[in-house]
Amino acid sequence: MSTETELKFQIPSATRAAVRAEVDAAGGQPLRLQARYFDTDDRALAAAGMALRLRREGEAWVQTLKGRGDGVMQRLEHEVRLGAGEAVQLDIARHDGTPAGAALRRALADRELRPTFETDVHRTVLRLRQADAEIELALDEGALRAGADESPMSELEYELLSGPVDALLALAGEGVLRHGLWLDVRSKAERGERLARGIQHVPALRLEADTLATALRQLLANAAELADGSGGPDHLQAALEAVEDGLRAAALRPEAASLQAFKAQLEAVAARPDAEALAAAGELLRSPGFNRLVLEWLGAALDA
Repeated sequence: MSTETELKFQIPSATRAAVRAEVDAAGGQPLRLQARYFDTDDRALAAAGMALRLRREGEAWVQTLKGRGDGVMQRLEHEVRLGAGEAVQLDIARHDGTPAGAALRRALADRELRPTFETDVHRTVLRLRQADAEIELALDEGALRAGADESPMSELEYELLSGPVDALLALAGEGVLRHGLWLDVRSKAERGERLARGIQHVPALRLEADTLATALRQLLANAAELADGSGGPDHLQAALEAVEDGLRAAALRPEAASLQAFKAQLEAVAARPDAEALAAAGELLRSPGFNRLVLEWLGAALDA
């Protein structure tokens, strides 16, 4: 089972055409992706932090099992490309003999799988060299679908293929400044699961944040809800708590100053009346300033 290191950003509607033009001009290659995700009736895989899909990638079919990673940049993944003439249907035995396959069978415990939602994506792929790193950009435009319900998708993923993580953070930072991208730590599987179950709001995430990395995970999970307008006062409070935890973990480190400044901004926002506070929080958490700081904090957490 491999580990993928990537960052996924939502693209504001005002800059989508510019992002598309930039990727196309740099030689991006188009690819149609059509995937179907599977789970049990009681959502055993979602509860275990796993996602299982069968996806058509151009003319090829790939079955992929993803597992929980660090919640921000890394996820575990086991992928099997179907051979010519192989039946295009889900087969969990394709993951047997791997830690991923063993975890999958434990989670299922003989329960049956069924389709839960689908994605239909027009992807444009671009590989770039940044310093000593090779990075793949994937512009995904399309939709999540569950029955008659549909949710549009416009995302830009940065995946580190080789080289230092700092190069990935630097390249993503350029995109944030040019196009107002904002970091979204929620996977397609998470968003599709919510669509399939009709979930509009999820509880705020709170962790035992004893490190800067854990504090950032809590901050970014709650920030994503607020940034897209689905968060509530509890998400805002959990984000503030995460910043306070981050300050304790980063005491005497250079990034403590920017964390303290951001804490003051977020506290000022939280002091407004509820509806006004949530709107202002969303604007702040979508801002290039915040998202650039997040990339710096992620780099600091890796070095800690």
